[in-house]
Amino acid sequence: MKMYKKTPWKRTKNIIITLIISILLIGLFSLFDYQVFAKELLMDKKIIEEAIELGSNWLIKQQKSDGSWPIVTKDSNSSLVATGLYGLSTIKKIFNLEWENEDFSEILQEKKLKAIHFLLSQQNPRGYWEPSSSIPWNRIEVTTTSLIGLVTSGYQGDEIEIGMNWLITQQEKNGSWTDDCWDTIWATYLFLENGYSPDNPIVQKACDWLIADQKEKGYWKTNLSHLKGFRSLWTTQPALFTLAKTGYYHNSISKGLEYLKKKQNRSGSFGHWDASKTGMALYVFSSLDQYPALMAEYQECADKAVKWFLRKQRSKGTWPGGFHPFDIVDTSFALWGLTKYLSSQ
Repeated sequence: MKMYKKTPWKRTKNIIITLIISILLIGLFSLFDYQVFAKELLMDKKIIEEAIELGSNWLIKQQKSDGSWPIVTKDSNSSLVATGLYGLSTIKKIFNLEWENEDFSEILQEKKLKAIHFLLSQQNPRGYWEPSSSIPWNRIEVTTTSLIGLVTSGYQGDEIEIGMNWLITQQEKNGSWTDDCWDTIWATYLFLENGYSPDNPIVQKACDWLIADQKEKGYWKTNLSHLKGFRSLWTTQPALFTLAKTGYYHNSISKGLEYLKKKQNRSGSFGHWDASKTGMALYVFSSLDQYPALMAEYQECADKAVKWFLRKQRSKGTWPGGFHPFDIVDTSFALWGLTKYLSSQ
């Protein structure tokens, strides 16, 4: 029997055919994987929306008849901080999502208008708000959070400008408010949210002060007496998502993100399975659209946090947190994180 030796061309031809078949198979498997991924993504989006709606329904039920929210669940006292930051601002973030349920959208709109009316009724003619709850908030905190609620809700009355002008007069020469990161963070967030440019001297001085106040390991920590027990995972997240609104300060943001990543639990949560801290961290990871490389790097951290929220939501809509009976705070920041995550995908 004669043996025929394969020519170099035949060997090359076989290799080419094998490569083509391999490429086609890889393409088919990739298409299948993508379709599965896309299906999972759509399912996840629906599940996340259901979680947001359930949490939102609980939150709006906590609104008092005068339009305010208490800082402590079922407390008879109204809180300006809770109404501006945890109530009105959260409702607006939820409202920004496109809801097929028109009745739900109408309820959100009604609750928003009541909250706006309450906040406006409490403003001092000079532009500030006085603390009204049992927690010793300072005037800067209360004014800033009230204005955040009004600004994010889309309200455009003169009361906004009067309040902003008062806050400008309270800024320290070094760029901070009260020489503390907590007050400076939220005041800066407010100015950016109200359309001030990152290059505006007021904002720039505040951001420069925050950068200088960042600790070597990447975190921030408040010295306010009523937040004495609150550690760095309460202040670092809002500092980061505020700075991320500018599109600048890449090194400081990167440093802070590294710190957060180290602090994330294996479950995806932050702190002692704390919805507030986890929600704010998720908001950070989902606010990096001006930093594409960082957004991609920390996508896994965001996904882990979302999965934790979906696993841990209670049947009534709330989440576990370190602030019991402060379920309003925990649920609000959980909703901040989930709505931001959805809008960033």
